Amino acid sequence: MKTPKFALIYIVVSTIFFLSCNSFNGNSQTADTSIHKTVQQAMAPGNFNAQSGIKFDSTYIQKFLADKPLFKQFSKDFDTFYRANNYNYVWYDNKGLIESSSALISGLSNIEEEGVSSDIPYKDTLDVLFHNPVDSSNMNAPDVNTELMLTGEYFYYAKKVWAGELNSKAESINWYLPRKKLSYAALLDDNLKNGSISEPGGEVVKPQYQGLKKALAQYREIDKNGNEVVVPSLKGSAVLKPGNSSDVVIAVRKRLVQLGDITAADSSSVFDANLAGSIYKVKDRYGLKIDSTITNAFINAINVPAKKRAEQIMVNMERLRWIQQDTTAAKEFILVNIPEYMLVYYENGQAAWRCNVVVGKPMTKTVIFNGDMKYVVFSPYWNVPTSIINKEVKPGMARNKNYLAAHNMEWNGGRVRQKPGPRNSLGLVKFLFPNSNNIYLHDTPSKSLFSESNRAFSHGCIRVAQPKDLAIRVLRQYPEWTPQKIDAAMHAGKEQYVTLKRTIPVYIGYFTAFVGADGQVDFRNDIYQRDGRLLNMLEQN
Repeated sequence: MKTPKFALIYIVVSTIFFLSCNSFNGNSQTADTSIHKTVQQAMAPGNFNAQSGIKFDSTYIQKFLADKPLFKQFSKDFDTFYRANNYNYVWYDNKGLIESSSALISGLSNIEEEGVSSDIPYKDTLDVLFHNPVDSSNMNAPDVNTELMLTGEYFYYAKKVWAGELNSKAESINWYLPRKKLSYAALLDDNLKNGSISEPGGEVVKPQYQGLKKALAQYREIDKNGNEVVVPSLKGSAVLKPGNSSDVVIAVRKRLVQLGDITAADSSSVFDANLAGSIYKVKDRYGLKIDSTITNAFINAINVPAKKRAEQIMVNMERLRWIQQDTTAAKEFILVNIPEYMLVYYENGQAAWRCNVVVGKPMTKTVIFNGDMKYVVFSPYWNVPTSIINKEVKPGMARNKNYLAAHNMEWNGGRVRQKPGPRNSLGLVKFLFPNSNNIYLHDTPSKSLFSESNRAFSHGCIRVAQPKDLAIRVLRQYPEWTPQKIDAAMHAGKEQYVTLKRTIPVYIGYFTAFVGADGQVDFRNDIYQRDGRLLNMLEQN
């Protein structure tokens, strides 16, 4: 057997956010069949230049799957791939196994680095095939069991690492963003042509996934080493400031060294300027109020065990695996990350602008979904939802007959609406991407909430801290909408719709661990308690 070079080609996941609402395996048998036929047409017989030129009996596939039932989930992929390639051996050439087999085996051997389960199907059989050949005098001869085993392991790897194990179950955990649909057969065909084991990456998700992967290794190493430093809590509402002395300062230094936030720590109990600068940066990474003080909130964040942080990273790597590859083909799009309380405006695949947002309370969660922004509405009315009328407006009217006037509201065709103006709950402008969830971006008169670290206060819609700046950015392709005209329309007191000639994709996602602007991994609180359920599902698969 030819000894291959074990050169693992590390894998990245696709690009941020999302093209089609169909699940990864299709939402119906009809959809799945259509995809299957399309792939077969793309991989017409003879399209792949088989390395071996040697065919095997097609009936071996069914025999193999009967003997290896864990691969039966890929039966259509086996059929599509080998039918298109005239049942040629593809993992062999005239010298034996091709080098792509080495890359696959290496990837499987290191699959834990991708934050997924290491339960490789039929690992013992795989080891025997590759390390204990039965007939050493004929090692170069193609073996059908080895051939089909490699293909099955490739499909398994592609599902785990590129598509996401729970891709098809994402909606069950309230993830309604469009998810990646991969043809494993077409991807294998492409990989063998190019001599690599990889999936095409994207310029937005690739650095995110790679950054999380690196951090996963870091936190696993901390957990493996043990003896994690636990910083003692401060008494009551006590705060340590630069210049103070405390044994807590010594523990903070040790913990920050352990986490890699500072390179060395002395034994001083004095809270000096260098430590203050590090704490300022670390607080930013955890989404805390950014200053240079040591508080219990800061201590709680750095005290989270490395094992828990590794698990947090794993679930967010899985979410990244679901992302459609074609998303960043859009010249511009908007991403709102709920746990981060942040809106990011992307242009040509790069983060061009960002601002704070307020999202839904845990009882009125902001939905994870996408839409296309079509309208900017200046001086909007607020059509009060029925739920709010029943829970807030009607009880208010029962207590105070002047409730509607006091809140600048009026009846409108049997419904209640709030008139345009600075007191309007939607503020001076809203941004509509029509959807069944009735969620949109809007201004707000409650500006003080944007200074809070935890900003889950709304009924589900997304309040924008800098609405005028967002309007200027959205309308910058329209020369007539100057900043002065936008400001005038916001304060006109008369509702005015602007229809966008080119819609802007809006993606509302949920990531509690992600790579920040400085290249470091940031962590946020799981405000809707979604990480635990996803972790449990990953552990059960």
